[in-house]
Amino acid sequence: MIGRGSILPLAAAILLSAMPSIPACGESRTVTDHQESSPEFPSLYQTPAILDSVLSGLDLAANDHFAEAESLFQRLTDIHPGSPIGPLFRAAAIHAEMLDRESPERFPEFALWLRRAHFLSQQWKERDPRSAEPELLLGIAEGYDAVYESRWGGWFAALKKGLRSKNRFNDALTKDSTLIDALIGIGNYDYWKADKTDVINWLPMIPDNRNKGLEELHQVAVSGVICRTAARGSLVWALINEGRYDEALAHADTLTQQAPEGKAPLWMKGFANYRLYRWEEALALYREIAERIESTGAGNYFNLIECAYFEAQCLFGAGRYAEAAGACHKGLSYPAPEATRKRQSGRIGELRDLQKRLKKLLAKS
Repeated sequence: MIGRGSILPLAAAILLSAMPSIPACGESRTVTDHQESSPEFPSLYQTPAILDSVLSGLDLAANDHFAEAESLFQRLTDIHPGSPIGPLFRAAAIHAEMLDRESPERFPEFALWLRRAHFLSQQWKERDPRSAEPELLLGIAEGYDAVYESRWGGWFAALKKGLRSKNRFNDALTKDSTLIDALIGIGNYDYWKADKTDVINWLPMIPDNRNKGLEELHQVAVSGVICRTAARGSLVWALINEGRYDEALAHADTLTQQAPEGKAPLWMKGFANYRLYRWEEALALYREIAERIESTGAGNYFNLIECAYFEAQCLFGAGRYAEAAGACHKGLSYPAPEATRKRQSGRIGELRDLQKRLKKLLAKS
């Protein structure tokens, strides 16, 4: 899960990914007036049973109930075998689990369902070229390639694939200007592309669209249907990147209320508090994340090292040097596989440096 200082280039969701649009208590799940549904390709927006299943499944994924979410999306696929909706959101659930566990181990399954969703979305587009929905689904499917590259591949490849996804979303909005959900991909791309190309943004042909991206994400967070909460999650990381930590925390608190069993909002709140030097608040959040990870017994050593790093830094910042030394030892002692240790080599090096510094400080006391 996203917990490091270097925020994901395309925000772990060029679009919707793990965080669904979960209605608040008492809020109805409204369906917007898009293209009419057809028996072969039933509309996500115009078919209440499908929309409710998608939102319920994403709700499960947001609360870290990944297996249950996959089962629900499999049932949706069984009921509508020719629709791309079930395969796409099953891929979304797998992707959410991969991010949560910081492991690409399930990539073959993820890629299989994503290819199926892409194929069926393309068929839908060819059958009904005026419909905006297949363009939206294609944008989501192609965006996942960019998300995967940004996490386990390279920034340049993610940027190229993200642009292809953004173009799909633009096409969807051209066909239906009321399809606000499409702005989540555009908003993420506009913000993170501008941030990552900041070194050349002074050139006249390279616009800085960060503010535009923030506005687009906010618009989806307020008015979206299936991507409302996804946009809020993306907005949180963008606001953290901007140094607007209190605003980010306010949005993250809302996400915590909507997905109380999910760890994603805790990562957001932990890092925002850390950046604000609120050591005790951040410490409590990282310890809670670590406890939840350990309770699953999944061997998620990447994130356990991450939590130990921030625990040590918070304790050091609070002047609790002996406890900080213990946190360093814990982070360095996890029996992580070599591949994980390689990916976390930066954090491991920083833990060793802090451990040496603490040893000297404790020797003087």
